Amino acid sequence: MAIVNMKKFRLFSFKEKRQELLDELQNFEDVYLVESKSEEEDLSYNKEDIVTTDAAIHQSKFVIDFLQNYQDEKTKLRQLIDGNKTLSLEEIRQRAKSFPYQDHYEEVLEIYHRIEDRHTEIEKISSRIDELSPWEKLSIAPGDLDNFARVRAVTGQVPTRYYQEFERELLDLDYAYLERINQDKDYSYYLVMVEKSQGKDLDDLFKRLGFSSVDLKTKVLVRDAIKKNRAIIEEKEQEIHQAEEDAHKATKYLEDFEVYHDYLRNERFKLASSEKFLTTKNMDLIEGYVPSPSMKEFEETIQKILGQDYYLLAEDADRNSQEVPILLKNNRLVKPFELLTSMYAYPKYNEIDPTPFFAPFYFLFAGIMVGDLGYGLLVFIGTLIALKCFNLDEGKRQFIQFFNYLSISTMIWGLIFGSFLGGVIPLPSLIDPSKQVMEMVLLSMVLGGIHLFFGLGLQAYMDIRDHKPLDALYDVGFWYMTLVGAIGVGISKARPMQPIVAKILFVTMIVGMIGILLTGGRQEKSVGGKIGWGVYSLYGLANYIGDFASYFRLMALVLSGSFIAVAVNMIAGILFGKGILGILFGLVIFLVFQLFNAFLSYLSAYVHTARLTYVEMFNKFYEGGGRPFRKFVEDSEYFNVK
Repeated sequence: MAIVNMKKFRLFSFKEKRQELLDELQNFEDVYLVESKSEEEDLSYNKEDIVTTDAAIHQSKFVIDFLQNYQDEKTKLRQLIDGNKTLSLEEIRQRAKSFPYQDHYEEVLEIYHRIEDRHTEIEKISSRIDELSPWEKLSIAPGDLDNFARVRAVTGQVPTRYYQEFERELLDLDYAYLERINQDKDYSYYLVMVEKSQGKDLDDLFKRLGFSSVDLKTKVLVRDAIKKNRAIIEEKEQEIHQAEEDAHKATKYLEDFEVYHDYLRNERFKLASSEKFLTTKNMDLIEGYVPSPSMKEFEETIQKILGQDYYLLAEDADRNSQEVPILLKNNRLVKPFELLTSMYAYPKYNEIDPTPFFAPFYFLFAGIMVGDLGYGLLVFIGTLIALKCFNLDEGKRQFIQFFNYLSISTMIWGLIFGSFLGGVIPLPSLIDPSKQVMEMVLLSMVLGGIHLFFGLGLQAYMDIRDHKPLDALYDVGFWYMTLVGAIGVGISKARPMQPIVAKILFVTMIVGMIGILLTGGRQEKSVGGKIGWGVYSLYGLANYIGDFASYFRLMALVLSGSFIAVAVNMIAGILFGKGILGILFGLVIFLVFQLFNAFLSYLSAYVHTARLTYVEMFNKFYEGGGRPFRKFVEDSEYFNVK
């Protein structure tokens, strides 16, 4: 349960073996490559062209997204049960190489264009129908309007607010004919016919009242043109339907495209990694890190491809280097809690893995905050079913296992508090949070004190491990003395205590405070700086008061959750006495709001316990900032890759 020790290596190999070597390193996985640096003039950076691979990745992703719209839909439950298919990297590589990607890509692309082109055509035709629709009742073909020798015939529209004035003034003209074809809230649509000699008067009228002429661009009756366009749309929709059936048939290649996509991403990963190499005409210099336990297997992997034609230098990674990647190794009970560590920050290589140290506290605190046997049973059964029945990838499995563990703590504390869904089933209790408030306050303070002191103890351990025992005394020992003394003095004021014990506690507190004052600024060079930082360090005692107060949330959250559950039970109980309809409504309210309260309780426990871990515990010993170890293979969203 620690940070895995790393070996830093430098590998000299022949360039002609590069591709085979990278393939085998991907099968090996546990290697982390870094950019090689050298001042030698005969070495230069290798810049492979990966544009073609990027384009192929984009193409395959496009095909996958397109075909997913046409595959047979699975229910959410079936998707969870089936999960992602498990394939080895070598299976992905072999299937991709045997898949006629280009032929099937062009086939799918042709189907896509058929669908998109028809949709574009339908959109244009629909727009044309929208243009013609106001003129559907026009009794003359627009193409015939230009055939009059002495009459000017125009179709156009006028803002509806002017239509009465327009009609009146136009009919005042000699030899004028006006037909209102249609009208909506915005425009009135007209056929206007006037003797050509009155053209100037007509233009003035048009300009004054906002008449806009409309060229309908059809030689036949408008209603016939609309009918013809609708028939064309029906034909296009049939073609789309046929193309979509072809797309559905093409989904048989979907898994192959997903395999090919993952293959390309891993090929790109290798190409991008090879850009980190230093290269001469014939040689590659490859640098990186390998977990120490895997070093022998790493060298065997190299020999498998290179035989004896290589030169490998390996040494223990520098403990103080920021470049060393971090790989955590924990047992199955602790591993699910690594997600909390990764959310905050991976440890540096010279720190410790905080996961096994905060996991028991997280387990304990989250269970207290929910503190209900019924809620614990609900989550325990649900997560257990998911773990046993669903094909989950590693990340989802760890996440569900995490809540499975929290549900166990919740059940334990539910038994201690005697709570089952807010009291639906009466249970005996060791502590009743709603009545034994002082006991809950004391429990919160004691657990908080242990949490804080444990965090300080870890800092002392790290100082002693790094051969800095005085730092352990200055930064931890004096704080232990101050805090223990202050707590003891406070207790002596509230409860009778032997005078000698109270005096020892007081002296311990004073010695600790003086020690903090004198050593808090020991890194400063000037006397003023040492005194100033010493005073500032001692002022940190106020922060500890706030830290202790933070643990009252253990009591507050279990009380809030239990009170809401009791209120839901009371409302449901009232409804149960109101006949059949009341029983139905009461049952719905009970189920819905109990489930909602369970969700809120677990969410609050998740967030607030993380807050106690990150703010109260981590700032006593943990800095973080390490870079996670990335295996030499790309993660897949389509498969579980072995």
